[in-house]
Amino acid sequence: MSVASSELPSPSSQDHADQLREDRVWKRNERLIYLSNFLHMTLYTMCFGGIFDIFLYHLSQEQQVISDDPITVGSQAPLPGNFLVNTFSNFELIFEIRPSWPAKYPLSSNCSDMYTCGTSILHITDGSGNGDCCKVGNRIPFAYFSNGTTHLQITMDALGQNETLDRRSYNKLQHCQAPKELPLHEWTHIKLKASGVGNSKGKIDDSHGGMVMFINGTKVCEVPGTEYHTLPSRTDARLFFGSLQSPPVRVPDAHLPANFDIRFVRYGKPASNLFVGLANSAQGILSMVLMYPIGWIGDKTNRYYLLRGNLLVAVLSGVAMVMAVYSSSIALLFTGICIFTWYQQTISSTIYACLADNVVADRRTRAGVNYKTFSALAMSLGPAIQLLVVLFGPAEDSWTANIFELLLLPGWVLLPLIGVSVAFMVPVGKELSDIPNTDEMSRPRTLDMRKRISETWLEQRVLGSLKRRFVVALSVNIFFIATLLANGMTVRYFSLYFTQVLRFTPAQLCILNAVCRLFIAAFAQLGKPLSVRLGRCNLALLLHIGSAVATLGIYGGNMFNPPVLVACACYLLRFACLHARDPVLYSVTMDCVPLSQRSRWAALNSLRTLSFSASAVLGGFLADRHGYEFSFTVTIWSLLACTLFMLPAWLWFPREEGTDEAQDPLMPESQNQRGDGDLTSAPSRPL
Repeated sequence: MSVASSELPSPSSQDHADQLREDRVWKRNERLIYLSNFLHMTLYTMCFGGIFDIFLYHLSQEQQVISDDPITVGSQAPLPGNFLVNTFSNFELIFEIRPSWPAKYPLSSNCSDMYTCGTSILHITDGSGNGDCCKVGNRIPFAYFSNGTTHLQITMDALGQNETLDRRSYNKLQHCQAPKELPLHEWTHIKLKASGVGNSKGKIDDSHGGMVMFINGTKVCEVPGTEYHTLPSRTDARLFFGSLQSPPVRVPDAHLPANFDIRFVRYGKPASNLFVGLANSAQGILSMVLMYPIGWIGDKTNRYYLLRGNLLVAVLSGVAMVMAVYSSSIALLFTGICIFTWYQQTISSTIYACLADNVVADRRTRAGVNYKTFSALAMSLGPAIQLLVVLFGPAEDSWTANIFELLLLPGWVLLPLIGVSVAFMVPVGKELSDIPNTDEMSRPRTLDMRKRISETWLEQRVLGSLKRRFVVALSVNIFFIATLLANGMTVRYFSLYFTQVLRFTPAQLCILNAVCRLFIAAFAQLGKPLSVRLGRCNLALLLHIGSAVATLGIYGGNMFNPPVLVACACYLLRFACLHARDPVLYSVTMDCVPLSQRSRWAALNSLRTLSFSASAVLGGFLADRHGYEFSFTVTIWSLLACTLFMLPAWLWFPREEGTDEAQDPLMPESQNQRGDGDLTSAPSRPL
């Protein structure tokens, strides 16, 4: 018996072995959490990032692609055939044109007498009129060059117009022209847009709407439609390049064809930012509805098993989204978005709680920063992969249906890898396994551990009957959600601003987003030392105000016109400030809330991944009616107003914080000296 007893490990050695085992499991789980989140954020960025918003924008147009390949038109080239189009009262006609040389009528021509000296570029007509003017349905619209020049002009019919007008009188009423000629042998981007004020993006001056011409993204003139304001909508109309050809028109066109090449010709409804907002708001509102139930389930069940089962939901979402992109089906699109929202909200909120389970309190702020750093790296990898697809793939560097399929669909292949990383996590917590979580460990406090917040300090009543821990956590999270609502009006439209206003190509947008996320990853590391020097609440407010100022620098706020490089730099700084702020808010929340409510409070923080797009529909409405710049300005003022919600946390969670080594006067001295195992709160200082 004595020999057998001597072979048994001593209690101290057994405890040491258990500690080593626990440390290994925690460290392994922490790494798997980082890996799972990294893979998930790469998938999310590729499938639901900025490219997805542009896909939604194009999907709203019901675009008819006339031709992507260049077509040569002119007196020395055969006239191309006509193209069937269904026209709308509100429409966008987009193309790129490269004039080769100016066409000119011979001196013997009587075009001046007939007022037909323009050289035809393109003409949409329903073929029922008297040649090309001035019966409704003849010019819907007509684009041409002035005789002997590349001076672009457009005319447009309107319902109710006087059909007895001659061409000269008609042009005075329903015509506009570019201020200067188009350059020869260079591609120029042209957009002709007709809409009411509600979908004018602030670009139509007439109070009832009209038609405007944009050259390389800049408005150059407007056709108000005189007193009519209503544009014809025709089925089975025809688009002609150069002069009209019969059939279907009854009288041949008297205009000469211009000499030019044309490509990327598309006709459709005006793109709707409101549609983009509706899709994102559906995701954001559903996320808000699911937030608490999923957090409650995570607290009441095995959250590690919940993560594994959640992958089946992701597979269903992936199938629906792949079919939606291929078929351009709006029904499948919203089905996939709703299913993905459940998956997204579940993995984001649950994995936050798992991270807190496996990271000792003293490292929780640092873990939050690391978590955001890996997220930023993943969100950089996604655009980097898409950039490689653009540069080496079969599609051209332009916003076509093919490029959307190539950029949006490959991210779904990461789902099996996410499943593997989640499956290898080991459940921790006394209710789930024989391995405790880090807050349940019963080890003596070591000298290298940092200060911890005093439980008694957190339990103090600071606002009526409300405890400090509740007031601070509530203040932080109301501030967090309010800023997400404010940013939700804008964040989904930055990609559209860069592509529609600044004319970024797919490759340029991918480069911007990849660099942005790398910058975020580097900038986030400043959160660790700055939170010590400034205090966490002070730092959160500073970063928040910095993000608002940087947003102003993207577009200038009608006070200045920033160069593209300045706009890009401010774009990087805006996102960097927000992503550096979030781990600080997360650590304050996890420090204050009880362990038993961790998943529920973590669910609030998980809304960052969705950018909480519940307010995106308001941003889309404002952008359609007044332009992106107006919605950006509303966001900035909203962000500044949100600062008020952070004041209670700033007041009752000061820089010094109430640590256990602060010798809280309300705590007995013996309790002040308690070891690590007697404290269940999270750390007040990062490593």
